[in-house]
Amino acid sequence: MFFGQFDHSIDEKGRLTVPARYRELLDGGAYITLGFENNLMVMRSEEFEKLQEKIKLMSITNTKSRQLARLIFGNAAMLDIDNNGRILIPQFLRDLSKLDSSVKIVGIGTHFELWNPDFWNKKQEIILDGAIREGLFEDLELSF
Repeated sequence: MFFGQFDHSIDEKGRLTVPARYRELLDGGAYITLGFENNLMVMRSEEFEKLQEKIKLMSITNTKSRQLARLIFGNAAMLDIDNNGRILIPQFLRDLSKLDSSVKIVGIGTHFELWNPDFWNKKQEIILDGAIREGLFEDLELSF
């Protein structure tokens, strides 16, 4: 499971060192794609394939289904982890998510996200504000 937050840097070639605890989870391969909130998502191959199967079941005649497929698959790339534990983030994805030299890595359970630190700080303010947070999850059905 991917969890926690890390501050890392991207080198001039676009390489990012993956946190050590995440590396073994990516042994079976990984994909990177544009996220939903000006971020990037890194998924293990098996999770990305599950997502592909779910999207494949959606109607091709539905505009939202096509847009989702374009967002996810039209902005995706396969990742390789080099011997130093780094992944290469394609330039077009760095441009779309406004990633420069600093990146915030956030574990989300089945995958992890890459954020421009300024964008993440704004998102985190909302998440950590108790008054706002109270209403964020009211329509979710979650039981422990």
